[in-house]
Amino acid sequence: MLAASRLGAVVTLLPPGSLRDDLAYFLKSSQTSLVFSDENALDQVRQACKVSEILEKNILRLEGPKNEINSFQNLRQRGECLGITAHTNFWVPDPHKDSPCAFLSWSSGTTGKPKAVQISHKNVIAQLRQMIHLTPASRQRTVLGVLPFYHITGLVHLLHLPIVLEQQMVVMAMFNMKQMMEAIVKFRCEELWLVPPQGYDLSFVKQLNTGAAPLVDQVIAQLEKKFPSVAIRQAWGMTETTSCVTVTPPTLATWSNASKVGKLGPGTEIRVVDHDTGHDVSVGGVGEIWVKGPQVTMGYLDRPEETATSYLKDGFFKTGDLGSIDKEGFIVIHDRIKEMIKVRGHAVAPAELEDLLHGHPKVKDVAMIGIPDDYSGEVPRAFVVLAAGIEGGPEVVRELQDFVAARKAKHKHLRGGVEFVGEIPKSASGKILRRALKTSWKEKMEIQKSKL
Repeated sequence: MLAASRLGAVVTLLPPGSLRDDLAYFLKSSQTSLVFSDENALDQVRQACKVSEILEKNILRLEGPKNEINSFQNLRQRGECLGITAHTNFWVPDPHKDSPCAFLSWSSGTTGKPKAVQISHKNVIAQLRQMIHLTPASRQRTVLGVLPFYHITGLVHLLHLPIVLEQQMVVMAMFNMKQMMEAIVKFRCEELWLVPPQGYDLSFVKQLNTGAAPLVDQVIAQLEKKFPSVAIRQAWGMTETTSCVTVTPPTLATWSNASKVGKLGPGTEIRVVDHDTGHDVSVGGVGEIWVKGPQVTMGYLDRPEETATSYLKDGFFKTGDLGSIDKEGFIVIHDRIKEMIKVRGHAVAPAELEDLLHGHPKVKDVAMIGIPDDYSGEVPRAFVVLAAGIEGGPEVVRELQDFVAARKAKHKHLRGGVEFVGEIPKSASGKILRRALKTSWKEKMEIQKSKL
């Protein structure tokens, strides 16, 4: 990845659990011409490349025994045979032009498939410089790299920032709770991007980072009881802002501030705008957060209308998140205008799963929402109107869950269940009223609790 950046190439990192159809979409949308894959994903990658008309000679294995596919090691050997050394000149961008695109990272929207966000070299450099100012003085820590690198936070804060800060990072090939905890203890990781389970001596941990979803009061109380002297740092941002817009300053990383997502990073402005009037709200008022700063990205690849809607001419980006700012300058996130489902930090577009389920012969109509989950933050739940003559039951639920599981990555599976309904609530214009579905689900949960 760093070598590609050095050469001026554009890099996109993809979810390793993706299946053929999703991979083909990513490859076509990003106009990819060269693919690196590990052995586990190679079969799906080969199928996706065939669909995307990418020649098999342009697939490179990172390792593995399949000799019919070129490997990274073979590429190096060929270069050495041709007399090419490991050192090449840096590609230097034209200082008189806008900073070119360095990465394509993927952002889900409620209207369909993921969009490729164009992230410039300048965006990444700006985010790193902002984080340097917001990093504790004792920054040479061992960090556990548990977040996926294709995620914007993993890309910037785990692949780039530790290099800048000269930190040691422990990388896991895949998530496994037991192996992860053993690695934390073995390498004495002082900074964690997760909430660890019980049963381990973690007295050496100095900082917990969180940002995928707001922490609820109950979770904060439990964490404070377990880690009373550990700093807790909330952050908030998104792919379109190269990860962080806000982060809790080191001196304010206390449990009393844990429900807030921090303060603005250096060089960043925000507006809190009333969604109906378009006017800025007063301090403490709730509105849509607009962001302006050097970390705001270039826009969506080949999506001019959506870029124009979200990226305004005055430099502000409309985040789609409802929030407020208090008298002390802390930002609080209240809700999302954008209706994405956040599963372990992954953004899942409801429309993507709805489009898939609409293709099942037993489904007449469908709507997706995210429901709370202790482990994942949220999980997808489907509300399904069955086709004429089809009766709902456990077998149909399982069939629909298996239908999605066979075609989508694990975080998109219907772990929140399937509920059969007579109709999907919609507005006069035909838009799904997801809030009505969430309210209905919450009311049913309250009734069930009252009967216990």
